[in-house]
Amino acid sequence: MATRKTTDIADEVANAAATSGRRAGARARRAGVDIGDAIDSAASSGAARVRRAARKTVAAQDAAAAEFESQTASLEDAIRRNPLAAAGAALLVGVVLGRFIL
Repeated sequence: MATRKTTDIADEVANAAATSGRRAGARARRAGVDIGDAIDSAASSGAARVRRAARKTVAAQDAAAAEFESQTASLEDAIRRNPLAAAGAALLVGVVLGRFIL
C-alpha cells in the first residue's frame, strides 16, 4: 500500500515536471520567435535609415559639385577678363608658399 502511494506520488511529480518542461519549451519557442521578429524589425529600420542617409549624401554631394562648378566658372571668367592680375596673383601665391615651405 505504501509502495503504491509512493509510486502514485512519483508519477504525479513526473507528470508535473513533464508538463512544466513542455510549458517552458513552448515559452522558449515563443520568446525565440519574438526575438527573431524584433531583430527583423530592427534590421528593416536600420536599412531604411541607411537608405535615407545615402539619398541625403547623394543630394549633398550633387549640391557641392554644382557649387564647385559654379565657383570654378566664376574664377575662370575673372581670369579671362583680367589675365595680368591673375598672373600677378599666381606669382604672389607662389612666392608666399615658397617662403613658408623653404
